[in-house]
Amino acid sequence: MNVKNGVLGLLDAIVKITFIIVIVLLILRYSKLAYNYGYHIFNQTPVSSGAGRTVTVTISEGESARSIASKLAEAGLITDKRLFLLQEKFSDYNGLEKPGTYELSTAMTPEEMIITMAGGKDAIEKKDEKDNIPDIVEESPVEDAVQPAEDVEAVAGEAEGEEGAEGEVAPEEESGD
Repeated sequence: MNVKNGVLGLLDAIVKITFIIVIVLLILRYSKLAYNYGYHIFNQTPVSSGAGRTVTVTISEGESARSIASKLAEAGLITDKRLFLLQEKFSDYNGLEKPGTYELSTAMTPEEMIITMAGGKDAIEKKDEKDNIPDIVEESPVEDAVQPAEDVEAVAGEAEGEEGAEGEVAPEEESGD
């Protein structure tokens, strides 16, 4: 019986240690991946340095960022479609890509490609102009009902010693007797 309990205790310890090791390895792997993606979202690098290779890419009407990423990856302009999707999502030009044919280079960063496909740096200004619809200011009926403080004091002064609207008598002034 003691041998059986000892073997089961040892087996239990081995399973727990193996489980902990697997969890630690998964955490290490995915933390490295998260760091790598985070780093490359904000520190973008082109596929090649120097002059690069120019590629013509055509974007159709209503094409999603996912299909654009696939086209760019097939053309060799980007190395990771998921990373490009994140870069596009966090870009100021998110969703501003316009249909058309573009000359893109492997020496361009993903941000530069997104800016080119959005129509240039003024695309943000155009988006801001479209989003800045003037607010309509209406006069509030509550403002008309509010009396200035001077009027309230005058009304309160007139009401002293007089009977209120509900038949109550306002408090009289105290005498010093």
